[in-house]
Amino acid sequence: MISGYASFNGTSDYLSKFTWACRESPMFTASPIALGTHLGEMNEEDSVLYREGVEYGLLNGLNFIDTAINYRGMRSERDVGYVLKSLIKRGSIKREEVIVSTKGGIIPGDIEANLVPTDFLQKVLLEGGIIQVSDVNIVDTHRHVLAPDYYRFAIETSQKHLHLETIDIYYIHNPEISMMTLGPALFYTQLEKLFSFFENQVRLGNIKYYGFATWFGFLKDPTEKGYLSIEEVLNIAQRVAGEGHHFKFIQFPLNKHMNDGIQKQNQKASGKWLSVIEAAHELGIYSTTSAPFHLGKAFDEKSDARSMLTEVTSSKGVFSTMVGMKKIEHIKENIEILQGV
Repeated sequence: MISGYASFNGTSDYLSKFTWACRESPMFTASPIALGTHLGEMNEEDSVLYREGVEYGLLNGLNFIDTAINYRGMRSERDVGYVLKSLIKRGSIKREEVIVSTKGGIIPGDIEANLVPTDFLQKVLLEGGIIQVSDVNIVDTHRHVLAPDYYRFAIETSQKHLHLETIDIYYIHNPEISMMTLGPALFYTQLEKLFSFFENQVRLGNIKYYGFATWFGFLKDPTEKGYLSIEEVLNIAQRVAGEGHHFKFIQFPLNKHMNDGIQKQNQKASGKWLSVIEAAHELGIYSTTSAPFHLGKAFDEKSDARSMLTEVTSSKGVFSTMVGMKKIEHIKENIEILQGV
């Protein structure tokens, strides 16, 4: 296992070698775009591309990797871990230079064990006694949990995949699924227990910071089912751990078709209605964004990758943008865009 974690000095020193404007926080400094690992097939061909791409990105100025236990049937985490172990062992990068975020909460599958998510839920999680049926919150085909015992299992599994003793940012993945099932009162009650668990994980050195990675939860109107309040979530973190809490990051989609995160004033903070990105800033939370190309649906004759990525990364308050990319040619193109931002 690789010891250590991303540090302010380590990430700043790494990025000082490159020309683009970087994003600073008290915790670490990030490249404006991060290597996203969501898209792709669950096969060796795409794993080879991801391993080549992540290595190229890390050696050429992208010091932020975003993944999740459920991405590509666990292959994405394993691919990232393979590269990290290889590059750090060779001395090509240092652990303190690289920010790694991953996620849990959505029931994953495991392609290597030939288990789709429903089988993984039954054979590993339920029959293994990790969670109970009552812990599973279901909306359509989505299965989500808030049970701390699941996250203990998921964090340990992600640590093994990534070969990391400490995960820099650990997100609860799409918590709006559980919110839709449980409703606010029960959701926030369960969240308080989970945040207590996460703060203990920080003390144990398994994670450094934690947050929410959402799709629509922060973007809905306050009266809509599944709406998540940044202020209420932060209040829970403060009740659990005071001002020294480690809930520091949120993630949400931002692109030309999904721009509510900067346009809609649906989040209350300090008595004012603000946009998601404004409210997060007001409350001391850092915003990372996803899906800058709207999962590939945003391309048309008026919009190309350069203009869309430039617009998102230039948006005030965006700490880093998660860009799904596995081919070296696309990573090169996106790095060239950064040089003009």
